[in-house]
Amino acid sequence: MASVYDDIRKVLETTLAGITDVPEIAWENVTYTPTTGTSYLKARFAPTRREPSVRGLNPQMYYQGIFVVDVYCPEGTGPSVADDLANTIIDTFDAPNDLTVDGTSLTIQYAERELGTQEGAFYRIPVVISWYIYN
Repeated sequence: MASVYDDIRKVLETTLAGITDVPEIAWENVTYTPTTGTSYLKARFAPTRREPSVRGLNPQMYYQGIFVVDVYCPEGTGPSVADDLANTIIDTFDAPNDLTVDGTSLTIQYAERELGTQEGAFYRIPVVISWYIYN
């Protein structure tokens, strides 16, 4: 039986994988070796809160967290390719959208990009997607 976290991860990862015209995605705990000169994405799932939404026996639970998608583009090419990919991800996970996959729905609170930085042979822009779900 899948856990709530498995269902949440599936919604987020399926949505990300469904975006057209994005580079390869490096998934958590899967060996990935980036190719110098080739853009890629790196996805990370981070639940941050699990608590009852009401008092009493068998309460509905509230889950909250973030899904971070790091955009990696080749160094020395300027920020526009990375910016375009970050904007595509933000548009896909736009707030306050509800995302549904296989009967599990969650709500996006916000999607925003953070400061771009140089990392080795790549320029990286993190896109932070905040989500919540009642279950």
